[in-house]
Amino acid sequence: MTRHPLESISAYADGELPAHERAAVEHHLADCTECTRELALIRSMGEAMLNETQRARVPERLWTRVHRRITQPLGWLLVVAGVAVWMALGLTEWLRAGELTWVWLATTAIGIGAALLMTGIAFAQYQEWRNSPYREIDR
Repeated sequence: MTRHPLESISAYADGELPAHERAAVEHHLADCTECTRELALIRSMGEAMLNETQRARVPERLWTRVHRRITQPLGWLLVVAGVAVWMALGLTEWLRAGELTWVWLATTAIGIGAALLMTGIAFAQYQEWRNSPYREIDR
C-alpha cells in the first residue's frame, strides 16, 4: 500500500473491513508508524466514549424501581379515592332520590374514572416537568 489508508483505519478499528482489505491495512500498519499512531488514537477515543456512556447510563432496573415506588402507590391511592367518591355520591343519590339506576352508577363511575385518569396524567406530566433539565430554557 503506497498511500496512507486513513479512511480504512477507522473501519479497521471497528472491525468493519472485509478480509482482503483488512489484510492490506494490517500489512501497511506493520511498516507505517504514522498510521499505527492513528489507529491507537482512534481506539483510545472509542474506549473513552464507551467509558463515558457507560458511566452516564443509569441501570434500567433503578428506573423500574423508582417507577414502581412512586406511581403504583399513587395509582392505588387514586383508585381508593375514586371508589370512596363514587360510594359517597351513590349514597347521596340514594338518600335524595330513593333509588340508584344502573345508568346513573355507570355514568358516575365513568366520570370519576376519567377525572382520576386525567389527575394521574397531570401528576406524571408535572413530575416530568419538575425533573426536566431543560425547564429553565426560554423558547
